[in-house]
Amino acid sequence: MFNNLRNKLIWTNVGITSVVLLVAFSTIYIFATHSADNRPPVQNTEMYSNDMEILIQATIRDEKQAAAKDLLVILIISGISIELIVVLISYYMAEESIKPVRESYESQKVFIANASHEIKTPLAAIMANLEAADIHGNKWIDNVEEETKKLSKLNADLLNLARTDLVRTSDVANIDLTKLTQELIKKHEPLLGTIKTNISLTKKYETTIAKDDYAQIFDILMDNAIKYCDKKIDINLRSHTLVISNDGTIIKNDDAKRIFERFYQVDKTADGVGLGLSIAKSIADRNNWKLTASSTNTRTRFILSF
Repeated sequence: MFNNLRNKLIWTNVGITSVVLLVAFSTIYIFATHSADNRPPVQNTEMYSNDMEILIQATIRDEKQAAAKDLLVILIISGISIELIVVLISYYMAEESIKPVRESYESQKVFIANASHEIKTPLAAIMANLEAADIHGNKWIDNVEEETKKLSKLNADLLNLARTDLVRTSDVANIDLTKLTQELIKKHEPLLGTIKTNISLTKKYETTIAKDDYAQIFDILMDNAIKYCDKKIDINLRSHTLVISNDGTIIKNDDAKRIFERFYQVDKTADGVGLGLSIAKSIADRNNWKLTASSTNTRTRFILSF
């Protein structure tokens, strides 16, 4: 993220400098050559013969062309030198500009990870005590249990988000991705209810991949599909591509541009805080995978290319 911001600042400065240099140097070149071309002819040529006069004029013309070429070379070399200096200066200034933001962001990630880890223990204790109390039919206890589950889910999402930011690389291994996908689908079957699934998987698809990261993205996309589905979910696995689509809620173009932003929710009334897809996108980016979303009039698709 910060590398992209730094590069954007650098190329913005380089672009502006390039335009300024191009205009300035073009003006200098045009003015200089125009002035040379419009210099008055040599005076008092009566003393020279016609051949000598022609030779003098040809020599002057050649010298003007040579001077114009030399000027052009000097301007090009000067422009390249200035651009290199601008790149170095822009890199230094961009790094210095985003350094405080980067340090603050890193501290924030560490804080979220530590805080989420510390909150996890008392939440687990509350859940354990509620189960041990074995009180049924009390709406107040049921409310506490329900809200505690929501808080546990939020805390888990925050912890996962912090981990995806802090972890730079993932362990990869050669696995049967078809078999893993089938296992992940079975895990979600109890949550489907009346939702039908259309499953199309490549037979015995072996590849080298970050298994845990793939599984986490699949779970997030599947949970999202179940949450917003109406009647049917399609799961398609082909070479280097996973597509999970569902009918039901359609994503508008404005929402599609922001759907992977942290805490952004298409449906403001839905449960959750909008971290799931952001976590999936962070994991995908970390592995140099591409995760995109699109909607038609009937279906919403999430496409993971790896």
